[in-house]
Amino acid sequence: MQKKLMYGLALAAIAGGAFVACGSGDVSGVTSEDKGNVFVYDSSYYVGRVETATNACASDAECAKKANNTVIEESSSSAEITEPGSSSAAVTSSASTEKSSSSAVINFSSASTSSSSTVVSSSSVEIQDDGTVNGTCAPVPATINKGESTTWTFTQVTPAGMAGITAGAKAAYEWTMPKSTERTANGTGLKTTTATYATESGTMTATLVVDGNTIQCSALQVNGAPITGCVCTPDAATVDIAGASATASWKVTGCTSDATITGFAWSTGVTGSDNTGSMTVSAKGDVTPTVTVSNAEGTKQEVTCGTVKVTDSAAPEYEILKANDLVTLPKAGSYTISMGATNPGGCQIWCTSATGESWSASVNGGAATSGTYHAAIEGVSASDCSGTMSLELTGATSEVKCGANWW
Repeated sequence: MQKKLMYGLALAAIAGGAFVACGSGDVSGVTSEDKGNVFVYDSSYYVGRVETATNACASDAECAKKANNTVIEESSSSAEITEPGSSSAAVTSSASTEKSSSSAVINFSSASTSSSSTVVSSSSVEIQDDGTVNGTCAPVPATINKGESTTWTFTQVTPAGMAGITAGAKAAYEWTMPKSTERTANGTGLKTTTATYATESGTMTATLVVDGNTIQCSALQVNGAPITGCVCTPDAATVDIAGASATASWKVTGCTSDATITGFAWSTGVTGSDNTGSMTVSAKGDVTPTVTVSNAEGTKQEVTCGTVKVTDSAAPEYEILKANDLVTLPKAGSYTISMGATNPGGCQIWCTSATGESWSASVNGGAATSGTYHAAIEGVSASDCSGTMSLELTGATSEVKCGANWW
């Protein structure tokens, strides 16, 4: 009975080893994150793998034949499972009846777990996969109020695969968190640690040392006295660049705080002078900057400014850049529409009334077409769908949508 039992275990081990050795990459199919730790130390995971491999071998004639010709005698040691992270991918077995002091070796890692990819860390330094535990760390959440806590969190990048999961779980982690209540935290596999900031506010930092690597975490913002009531208003809701450029400007008012307001940091492109900011605009569109207001207790409050619409009276106000785009003409009038077609073979321009009222329209001085819904405009040539066209709309007191098709 004992021989039969050992024989069955040996077949499972050989089949499992064949399953791993014939594959490529990481059998686990997981990343180097801790999500995989649930099965790294779960023996049932390996049992399931062996069972799957055994069934696969049984359904393959050649594999089954080789397995049936293998007899492994009782041994002094049970089947050995190589620790994930081992560089070996070999399976020790024999088709003879020769006795062995140990049974088959199963390696659940691939032959190679190296990776040539690089990842930018929290300190903007490229991380090379040199076999050591490395990655980035950041506070979650990244902004808190004084007296609250955050969780400094390490995200492992290297090594890859099962070997990396095991190495990350076994490594020693040494956290340094200045100005926090805890100050430091150490432990095996300690990828997260909670820190409370009760006495100081402002920008806080943390450092992690793991597997010989020193990692500078991204910054934590600890707010002190709150800043409320800030409003960032544009001096003018619309500016016209008239074919060149113009200046859009904003002003911040209404900020209140128990601590003195100390600064205004404007978003990229805006030149700030205390609570006012301005920028040069040279293209049509909407501009919506932000400004971060600070106080003496290190609080930072981001404020979104009012949108400035940038127009260009020297350029077409309406555009149909691709077929089936629609422009909305607010009422009767003369409109210049920029078209996106290039040397079209044919073209159709059409308009439809949103309210069902009658209207008439002509393109580039051509014959007028009257209608209410999806009426094609007469006298349209292929050239009307390239460059700029002039559309004269009459009789409409509400919106009319116009579009074009070309081929």
